Amino acid sequence: MDKLRALQVFVQVVDSASLTRAAQKLNMSVAMVSNYIKYLEGELGAVLLLRTTRKISITDFGACYYKTCRNIFDLLRESEEAASHVVENPEGVLNISMPRTFGIFAFLPLLDKFYQALPKIRVDVSISDELVDFSDNRFDAAVRLGALTDSCLVARPLRPYKLVLCAAPAYLEKNGVPEKPEDLVIHECIATYFDEHKTTWNSLQNTWEFLRIDAEFTKVSVPARMQVNDAQGVCIMVLSGYGIALLPELMVSDHLADGRLVELLPGYQVPSRAMHLVYRKSSHMPFKLKAFIGFIMEEFS
Repeated sequence: MDKLRALQVFVQVVDSASLTRAAQKLNMSVAMVSNYIKYLEGELGAVLLLRTTRKISITDFGACYYKTCRNIFDLLRESEEAASHVVENPEGVLNISMPRTFGIFAFLPLLDKFYQALPKIRVDVSISDELVDFSDNRFDAAVRLGALTDSCLVARPLRPYKLVLCAAPAYLEKNGVPEKPEDLVIHECIATYFDEHKTTWNSLQNTWEFLRIDAEFTKVSVPARMQVNDAQGVCIMVLSGYGIALLPELMVSDHLADGRLVELLPGYQVPSRAMHLVYRKSSHMPFKLKAFIGFIMEEFS
C-alpha cells in the first residue's frame, strides 16, 4: 500500500473520529479505510486506534504519531506554497547573448515590459554578433541568426530576421528609383559585411539576392560604393542620402513609417535569415530561465 496515503487516511480518521465519516470524506469504502489503518499499524508494530462497534479512540502512541503526521503534512503544504511562489515569482540573474540589431532594436525596448511582468529577474545582456560559447556556463541563453550548427543546445525558432532594400528620398530624387534588381548595377549601393568566422550568419558582401512574388530567384552583384561592418553605420549613410542598402527591418521600420526612408522593389522579397533562441538542455530548468523563454517566445515566435 501507499505509505503516504495510509498516513492521510489515519489523520482523516482521527479528525473525523469515525471510520465511516472518514471514508465518506476520502471517497472510499469503510473496509478500505480499515485496511489502511491495519497496514499502518503492521508497519509500525503498534496499535494506533482502538475500535469498537460504537466508536474509535486513539491510543497514547497513536496521539503522538498523529502529531508527527500533522507536522509532515503541514511541511508538505508549506513546501508546495513556497514552490508555487517561486514558480509564479521567479527571481535571479540571467546572462543572455543577443546579436546587435536584435538586442538594440527588438529586445531592449521591451525591457520595461519584461520587468513589469517579472520584476525579480535581472537580465544582463551581452550585445555582440559573435557566437558565444556555452561550455563555460557563462550564458543561460542566446539569440542566434542564420543556420545553426549541430549541437547539444535546444533551439526554439523565432520569427525570421528580415532585410529591407531601402534608400532616402533625397537619393531617389537625384538618382531615380530602381524598378528591378538588375537596375541596382547603376546605383550607389552600400554593402554590409561581417567576419564569417565570428558571426552568426554569412557575409552579405556585394551579392544581393531577391525573390519575386512569382517565385523567380535573382542574384545581383552590386557595385558597392563602400562596405561597412556595422548595420547601424550603414543606416546612417543611407539616411544621409549616400546610397541604397539592405538593412534589418527591425532597424528601419520607424524610418520607413515616417518617410525618412523608402522601401524599394516592393514586388520582390529578400530571403530572410532564420533566428533562434538557444539554451542548454536540462531536466531541471531554473524557473527564471523558463520565465525568460516564455517571454521571448510570446513576443517573437
